[in-house]
Amino acid sequence: MPRHAHPLPELELDIEKIVHGGQGLARIALPRRPGDPAAPTDRYVVFVDDALPGERVAASVYQRKRSHAFARATDVRRASPDRVLPDCPRFGRCGGCSFRHCRYAAQPAYKKAVLLEALHGVCDPALVRDVVPSPASDDYRGKMVFAFGETLEGELRLGMHRRGSYIHVLDADCCRLQSAASRELVRRVRQMAVRHGWGAFHEIRKTPGLRTLSVRESRATGERMAELSTTELFPGLAEAFLETAGDLAGSVILSLDRHLHGPPHADERTFLKGDGWMEERLNEFRFRIGPDTFFQNNPAQAAALFSRLREMARAGGRRKTALDLFSGTGPIAFHLAEVADTVVAAETWAPSVAVAKENALTNGIANVRFLEADVNASSAGAFFPEKVDLVAVDPPRPGLSEDAVAVLRALSPGEIYYVSCNPATLARDLKRLCEGGAYAISSVEPYDFFPHTFHLETLVRLEKQKGAGA
Repeated sequence: MPRHAHPLPELELDIEKIVHGGQGLARIALPRRPGDPAAPTDRYVVFVDDALPGERVAASVYQRKRSHAFARATDVRRASPDRVLPDCPRFGRCGGCSFRHCRYAAQPAYKKAVLLEALHGVCDPALVRDVVPSPASDDYRGKMVFAFGETLEGELRLGMHRRGSYIHVLDADCCRLQSAASRELVRRVRQMAVRHGWGAFHEIRKTPGLRTLSVRESRATGERMAELSTTELFPGLAEAFLETAGDLAGSVILSLDRHLHGPPHADERTFLKGDGWMEERLNEFRFRIGPDTFFQNNPAQAAALFSRLREMARAGGRRKTALDLFSGTGPIAFHLAEVADTVVAAETWAPSVAVAKENALTNGIANVRFLEADVNASSAGAFFPEKVDLVAVDPPRPGLSEDAVAVLRALSPGEIYYVSCNPATLARDLKRLCEGGAYAISSVEPYDFFPHTFHLETLVRLEKQKGAGA
């Protein structure tokens, strides 16, 4: 806390709105610093965990900065009609969910409000549709990665990181984002490690041990894949893991991770059962998924969004060439194959390109050409066709680089479809693409891929304006 700042005791706050991150926003009046005129007062922002718009809460500040603070609701004095009793005993401590205290039917409206605020001044609010809710609000994730950790007393845990911490772990055997079989895998693997006395890898001290348990599930076939990551191959670990997970997973994988800094990364994999592949489906397409394959975590919502993208693209008639950037294993490219003579799919991650080619063969798609290229680099444009009629982009959370935006504007396609998982970077990139009247936004259609969290997927259609570009 800055020395000149006024201390903040427990506060009573009126919550105005939800912000990106899932907190409620409140404002308080603070006196000026000593020596400043007594009036007027400052307006100070407080972001409050576990609070909803319209509520009055008592809140305890846990982090104070010059212009804002972070607090945790300790008592609800006036409750929102959307408030419900959390159905997870870890809610409020676990970093996985933001809205377990809010009925699901109300969550899409809160997410739309956050999106509208991010797009303020970028597009007409009337263009932003209501959020499409997820068909399932629990047990919807196709992949969960659980971390190992230990308490100060040495008790082993396996689950999700505590809110605001990348070290402390809470057991996830009750997590409702995953299936019952996945919860059972978490319970069994933790019990296995405790029984054998195997410890957890420590992110700071870098002591060797078990690191993560990854569980992937196909919603279409029911196939399941379990991968245990460790920095040390304990004697008997492979046999114990196979015995523990073999009846619940078609593929059981033990991976050795020697990268002690940064996120987990498998150096060596031993396939204890199965070949490490499973199949997922989106609409009429089949996709091969391996332990390193990125795939949308809510297949039902992904199928709906990609169908909508194809429907809008189809309305413009047959195109000669379409370009799919950040194409992954090919889902958008496959949906565009129906509306374009040729689809060029560009992806940075080489393993995804290899899997995408296999997926094209599996689905009998012959008019999609895959290439490996750093899509956010200025040099990427050299690999693309000179003339492109339509472009789809589905970047990671940081969005498009300035170079990628410049390449898109130079290509000057008639339409751009932007799929985003981050309202802030989406707003930034839309401004860049529309600068100078080059493009205009014609529709903004958000989808709730991640119920009970603050995350949101958004599909935006941009049209090239007459007289703009080539």
